[in-house]
Amino acid sequence: MAFHLKLASPCINQINHGYSNVRNLNVRLAPATSPTSSTSLRCCVINVLNYIDRGIVPGAPIQFQWFIHHTLDIAADRVSIYIGLLVSVFIASYSVFICVFGYLSIRRRPFRLAAFGLILLTLSIALCGLARPMKNYYLLLVGRLLSGVGESSFQAVTPSFIDQHAPPHKRTLWLGLFGCAISAGTALGYSYGSLTAQTIGWDWGFYLTAIAMAPLAYMCYTGIPARFDLPMIQETTQPHQDVIADDMRRGSSLTISFLPELWSVMQSPLFLTATFGWAAYSFTLAGLASFGPAILIGSNILDEKYASTAFGGIVVLAGLVGSPLGGFAVDFQCKAQESDADHRLYVVTRQMFVLVSGGVACVFGSAAMMDVAAAFLAFLFGGLVLLFMTQSAFTVCVLLSVTRSRQGFALGLSTFLLHLLGDVPSPILLGYLKDQWAPDCGTVVDEVLDSEVLNPMCSVTGKGGLQRLLFFAYGWLTMTAFFWGLAFLLGRRQLLRPQKRSMFDTAIPMMGSV
Repeated sequence: MAFHLKLASPCINQINHGYSNVRNLNVRLAPATSPTSSTSLRCCVINVLNYIDRGIVPGAPIQFQWFIHHTLDIAADRVSIYIGLLVSVFIASYSVFICVFGYLSIRRRPFRLAAFGLILLTLSIALCGLARPMKNYYLLLVGRLLSGVGESSFQAVTPSFIDQHAPPHKRTLWLGLFGCAISAGTALGYSYGSLTAQTIGWDWGFYLTAIAMAPLAYMCYTGIPARFDLPMIQETTQPHQDVIADDMRRGSSLTISFLPELWSVMQSPLFLTATFGWAAYSFTLAGLASFGPAILIGSNILDEKYASTAFGGIVVLAGLVGSPLGGFAVDFQCKAQESDADHRLYVVTRQMFVLVSGGVACVFGSAAMMDVAAAFLAFLFGGLVLLFMTQSAFTVCVLLSVTRSRQGFALGLSTFLLHLLGDVPSPILLGYLKDQWAPDCGTVVDEVLDSEVLNPMCSVTGKGGLQRLLFFAYGWLTMTAFFWGLAFLLGRRQLLRPQKRSMFDTAIPMMGSV
């Protein structure tokens, strides 16, 4: 049964005066069979394709190493940094423009912005494919840069939509499923990239992804119900007259000052601690995403023929288990208290801290057990499950750190910071260290088979360097545990405050000050 939160008449009159184009002033919590569920499902499908696109390059390390060696005419033991650059330029453009699109969503229809970005993403993926027949590395680099811009528009608006419109008792579960789509898409991308590179060519891997994305971009433009595609400022039903008057004054034009909005978000200590922790988390996962298959092959843990598929399978299984389980755990702990924002905040920060601490122990165990393949893979899988269980909790934490109208901007800013400090430097730095610590792990040509293969000396002389690389990457997770420990203390402090706040109190951030 649908539930309506009724607002006091004076507030309705003032909101109607300030926002005459708001179509519905009720905060409607739709049942699972409503259009919100189908829209959320559509968003998950698009997210799977997004991450398939991301997985093509790391899924075929040998083929892309040879492409770089051949087109740029550089030594085979110096190509890893250029692989890292392909990943980093995508993340750099993504992190800048997700902040831009999050800011624009305050005043503009979010799914129109997302549709524009997905159209750009479709074209840029096709551009990446053209790099192979044209034998041009820089064309591939530009294609990855534009792909980051295109995807950012979709990622800036979707989590906030799910958190606001999904049924309250399944809200975090839907966020978990959205995160699960990330894991599934990444794993499929590794297998897909490896398969296409070894058969029809990695350029066709990009072409087919662009073809699949095109109708979804069109559906995003035409298939989202208008009542769900409202600017963030219009979805905010302010219960405080002074805030309404302030928004009316600022909303007299379609522009809004960027710096005050930025300062309002950055004042939240909860936002900062959660984001800095996630940045360190992203550093580690970006390193695994970029060089995980190459490390498995070079350390002789798995054979080249199925290393990318097996690594992708581990990631997708961990994501399928961890992401929805993490969302379910939050919803279960908030049962009968869905509207109590302070309790929900305490639950998600506690879950973030406890699970990342367990994940750190598991991944360090995997690095220590590289000589025993089964133990390495088991520890890695366990660590990834625990880490993926924090994804939806982190998203909720960021959303609860700001007012409702700023949630899209906060997600964009958080993503910008985590990529600036995590995803962007990680592939380049780890690529450089891989070349320095494991120089014999480049690609060579097998004259008998007349095909590109990994240097046979890698598993002999390069294994120690690859192990050092893993320990270095995993070390950043200790900073995640530190920052999320601080976030947990802030969440506990908020819970103990006498002033309780509701999920529907959109005028006041959960942790605006200490």
